[in-house]
Amino acid sequence: MLDFWYSSRCTHEIKLISSILTCAIIYSCASIEKLSPIFTVACLLLGVLIHILFQLRLKLSVAHPNRQDFKIIFSIIPIFGLLLILFLLPPSHKLWTSIQAVGFTALGLFIVSIYQNRAKRFK
Repeated sequence: MLDFWYSSRCTHEIKLISSILTCAIIYSCASIEKLSPIFTVACLLLGVLIHILFQLRLKLSVAHPNRQDFKIIFSIIPIFGLLLILFLLPPSHKLWTSIQAVGFTALGLFIVSIYQNRAKRFK
C-alpha cells in the first residue's frame, strides 16, 4: 500500500481526499470518546517513523546482501509499534480510540509524505 502511496499513480487529489476522509473519521470517533493527547502524539510520531523507514528501505541498493532482512524489519517495527499503542489504550470505548489511533498514525504519514513531495517554490 505504501508503494502505491509513494508512486506517481497516487495523485495529489487522491492524497487530499484520503487526508480529509481520515480527519472526518477521527472527528466522528472523537465525538464518542476522545483519544488522549499522549496517544495522539505517539501515533503521529509512529506515522512519521513509518515514512522514515520506508524512505530508508527505498535507499537500500538492490545488490545489498541484507536487503530482504531490512525489508522485513522495516515492516515489523511499525506493526509492533501500532499494536503496542493499541494494547496500551484505556479499556473504555476501546474501539473508538483504536480507530482514532490508526487514523492519527495514517495522518502522520500523510502529512510528512505530502510535504516531502510538494512542489518547490523559489523566489
